[in-house]
Order: sequence, then C-alpha cells, then structure tokens
Amino acid sequence: MPDTAEPAEDRQAKADSAGTRGASALVIARGAAAGLLAAAATEAGCGEVVIVPSDSVALVRLLRASAPPRFVLADTGGIGGSFVPLLRTMADPDLDVPLLLRLDPLKGRRALGVAHHLGLTAAVVSVDSGVAELAASLAGLREAAPSVPADALTAEALTSAIVARNIVTRYQPQVRLADAEPLALEALARWEHPVRGLLGAAEFVPLAEGAGLGATLADRVMRSAVEDLAALHRRGVRLRMAFNLPLDVLLHPATADRLAEAVASAGLPAEALTIELTESQIAHDLGAVRAAALRLRDQRFGVSIDDFSLNAAQAGLVSLPFSEMKLDRSLVLAARDDRAARGALGAVVRMAHRLGLLIVAEGIETPATWQMARDLGADLAQGWMVGRPMPAVAVPAWLAAWQRAIALGAASAPASSAFGA
Repeated sequence: MPDTAEPAEDRQAKADSAGTRGASALVIARGAAAGLLAAAATEAGCGEVVIVPSDSVALVRLLRASAPPRFVLADTGGIGGSFVPLLRTMADPDLDVPLLLRLDPLKGRRALGVAHHLGLTAAVVSVDSGVAELAASLAGLREAAPSVPADALTAEALTSAIVARNIVTRYQPQVRLADAEPLALEALARWEHPVRGLLGAAEFVPLAEGAGLGATLADRVMRSAVEDLAALHRRGVRLRMAFNLPLDVLLHPATADRLAEAVASAGLPAEALTIELTESQIAHDLGAVRAAALRLRDQRFGVSIDDFSLNAAQAGLVSLPFSEMKLDRSLVLAARDDRAARGALGAVVRMAHRLGLLIVAEGIETPATWQMARDLGADLAQGWMVGRPMPAVAVPAWLAAWQRAIALGAASAPASSAFGA
C-alpha cells in the first residue's frame, strides 16, 4: 500500500470520535521512579497504566499497539540505546503519542530537541518533580497538542527535502498466516518536515506527482529501502521488501535494469524485492503494464497488485503477470462484517491462487480478522496487530519479540486491548 497514514486533521477527528486513544499511559521507568510516574498518570486520569523497565521493551509494545496509549512517561533510569528509535516510532502519523520526560536538564534539552524535530508533543520535568507537578504537566501536554499549520506544502520544499534526505522510510511487517513466520516488510514514505513533524505519504505524494517529482521521490524511497534491506540482511534479518512505484516510473523501459543494478550493488538477490502498483494505476493501460511487469519478472523481481478490490477481479487484472495480490484493508474489514462480501472475496482468493498469486491481507488488527483472513485462504497478514510502521533500526527488536510470541503460541493475539504485546 502506498501509505496507511491519513492527513493529520482527518486522523485526529477519527481518533476523537472512535475513542482509539483510551485513557491509558505507558511508563518507562524502574524502581521508585516507576511508582511515581504511575501515580502521576493515575492522578491525571489515565485508567490503565502499564509499566515497562526500558525503552527497548516500550518500543516492542508500541510496535504492536492495537490502540496507542494516551501518553508515554519516561524516567532517566529507563532510557537507553533504543530511545531514538522509540521516538521515531512514536512520531509516526498513525501513533503520534505525547511524551513526558523526567530527566536532568542537559539530557532533557537533548531529548526535547530530538522529539520536537520529529514533531512530537513533548515536555521535560525535573527529576525532583512530585506527583502533583507531574500530573499537571500531563494535563498541559493534553492541551498543548499542536494544530495543523495552514500553510500549504510546496514543490520547492519537497524538492529540498528529497535532496536533504528528509524523505525517510518506515517499514511495516508481513507474516505468514499459516504459522506466523515473518517474511517481508513494506516500505512507506514519510517526510520529516521541519514544522509539521513526520508526514504520511498521503500528505505529499499527490504534490510530488502533480509537480513532476514522482520519479525523483520514488528513486529516493527505492534507494533508502534497498540500503536498509541490505543492512538488515547483513545482520541476519533476511526478509523481503515491497515498495510502491508510480505508473510512469514502472512503465519506463529502463526501470527494471535500474532496480537490478541497485540490488546487485547492495549485494541483494532480486527475489528480495517486490514492486507494488495500485489497481487504479494498472487500469490505465493494461498492455503497457503487462509489458512492464514482464520486464520486472524477467529480472526475478516480484510484482504486486496493491489496494486490490473486487472491481479489479471483474476487470480481469488478476490475469496480468503479477506474483502477488494485496487485499485492501477496506475489503478485508467488509468481509469481516458481511457474509456476502466474505463469499465474494473467498472466490477471488481461490481464483488468484489458481493463477499462482500470493495473497496479502491488509488491515489485520484483531485476532478475529487474522482468523477470517486465514479461513479465506490468504497467505500473509499485514496490519497493526502484526506491527506498526517502524524505522529500520527497530525491525530487529520487533522480529525478536515476534519470534518469542511464536514460541509461546501468542503471535496472533495482542496482549492488551489498549496497547502493546
């Protein structure tokens, strides 16, 4: 999928109306500090308070959050080497969790600088602060949530961001439904904007395409994804990678060769990459898309139909030379709630399997949708219950936690309805 993150104002409105942010808090602290921060969270009205001893444990919990906490509170004793990856994960548009830090002044200034650079709502309090002061600071954070700036994003700013490598990638994992084995990551573009914080692709990809920057942006994301995947492979994390390409880039005759050069230079096999193209793009020129897909398959790349809908099956798109089909989140949720939709989707899955396509079900956020996707015959699961979008540096931590969950037989069920696993 090109991106799951919505524009900030739409995301906040949905969160407020649906109550996806419960009255909960995640406390990162040890010993007496943990009790102090938990008491402050309770005083501030956070009904469920979860205490973890370190930022590495907090990172893993947030990566599988079915609904994020209202606040994260961290003490100096709980902060270590996973702190920056934790902040980068918290800043993703789908989480965006306010942060209260109990640190000494020097560490506080440094941490606050990183948090504000990522667009997080954050505050620092003294290590001498008591429960009442901490609770008041949490109330202040609730009121201090930044509003969405009215200034329009510009092509010039986006061009500068691409050049400065402020277009970054986040990765959402995909696991096999049959046995929960991790198999792949999907690369999602983000813009680290100096004023607005971390922006989802939906907020700037249309600007890029309208300004003729689509190919430049796609090249930046592709190179970032290949670099990160190569680094993960060197660490023994041998997952596949999927990312989206705009139609004009896919149709260019040199694209397959350019991708082949990129993976060869990184020491990766071509089979490690899957190129995604959305259904709406495919429908524009079936003949040209067929030729482009064949060029990619000839180079041993996977090719995926992204955001697949039942209309695509009626149009015969599944007969094109793809290796994978991704069921759109809305389609999966409709099948969960409607027997007729479930039957129609099951027929499409069976047809796609006969053509040799791998089926990825998006929107897997609960054990019920996991089981339904498995019953339909889908092969892979992707969604918040598996893992939220994360920086590449957080992938090994997610993987280790997921594999522990497999060993315990709990990978397909989040441990808390509020957040975490």
